[in-house]
Amino acid sequence: MGSRGWVALLRGILLLAAGGAFAIAWGAGLYASALVAALAGLWSIATGVVAAGKPQLVPVAAPGPAPDPAHRERRLTALLDLSPAPIVTLDGEGRFHAINRAARRLFGAADLVADPPPLLVEAIGDASGRAATVTIGGRSYALTTSDFALGGAQSRLAALIDIDAELKAAEAATLRELVQVLSHEIVNALTPIASLSRTAADMLDEPALALPALRDAVGTVARRAEGLQRFGEAYRSLARLPAPRLAPLDLREVATDLARLFATRWPDLPLAFDGEAPVRLQGDADQLSAALWALLQNAAEAVGGAGEGRVGLSLWRDERAAWWRVWDNGPGIAPGDRGAVFRPFFTTKPQGSGVGLALARQILLGHGGDLVLVEGAGGACFEAMLPIAPAG
Repeated sequence: MGSRGWVALLRGILLLAAGGAFAIAWGAGLYASALVAALAGLWSIATGVVAAGKPQLVPVAAPGPAPDPAHRERRLTALLDLSPAPIVTLDGEGRFHAINRAARRLFGAADLVADPPPLLVEAIGDASGRAATVTIGGRSYALTTSDFALGGAQSRLAALIDIDAELKAAEAATLRELVQVLSHEIVNALTPIASLSRTAADMLDEPALALPALRDAVGTVARRAEGLQRFGEAYRSLARLPAPRLAPLDLREVATDLARLFATRWPDLPLAFDGEAPVRLQGDADQLSAALWALLQNAAEAVGGAGEGRVGLSLWRDERAAWWRVWDNGPGIAPGDRGAVFRPFFTTKPQGSGVGLALARQILLGHGGDLVLVEGAGGACFEAMLPIAPAG
């Protein structure tokens, strides 16, 4: 093989490693790492194009010894050893070879690896042309493979890119996001509870007030506090939204409780509540309450909580699903932001966290339903659907 062949082989190995790194990084959301891998791949392609465009000089025979194959092999080995990514091969008979210095260091072998990790061998055997992730010695590697023929026999070349640091950074970011979600929901639930509790306390100083009104206020506080406690306990030890605990409920009763909290939290903002008929279904009352409250709060904040603002809540059902709709007459959502409103941590509010709508939609999806932004409505309008299991 001439020098152009060796260069082509090295360029192929670089493309293999860059392609695998890009696929794994992009799939894990590590966009900076994906960009670096893409640039490395583009550089390799560009150098290949430039090399292909150069005129090939016809070698002129000259006296002297023929090129030394051993010298070319040593030069190739030296170039492979510069790669920080371990490169290995797996032949048709299952022999596992460490090709470069990084691979020899990782597996503690000069060439043939007598006892390679079984899961790694299986991944290389199953992942031709596809990216995968493997764990070796407690560290995570992106694995990408390619087939080649050597001496008439098929072998598989594999490159291992260390992504352990990137994965740990992603796990830490996920943990921070989880803490932000929890704090957002807990604070938002406690604010109206505290306000309604103060209203109930003030009622005790007004003998003229009817006892039923006080009982309703205290009862609403008790139910919301119990729901918040259960909601918080379910989240405390989990890194994701827990599966809904389905039980029979009337969505109208959930909405009525939240309407009382809304009136206490924003006393100068009228809430047009349309939900006279029962809306019975199977659902998690605590989660659905959190989702609906997030929408009501979002609507109230959109209109400023007072003045000429209006917020509406409608409930209804048909034979297959229950529905609710929350709307406001605020400025609405800019066309450029409509595709991002359910993205976690996306917000246009100076003090917003961007988790309310994302969490609300996740709750609806967990119930087999959905939450959508209604197009063409004045202000903002969100519609939720919850499937109703057929009777019997």
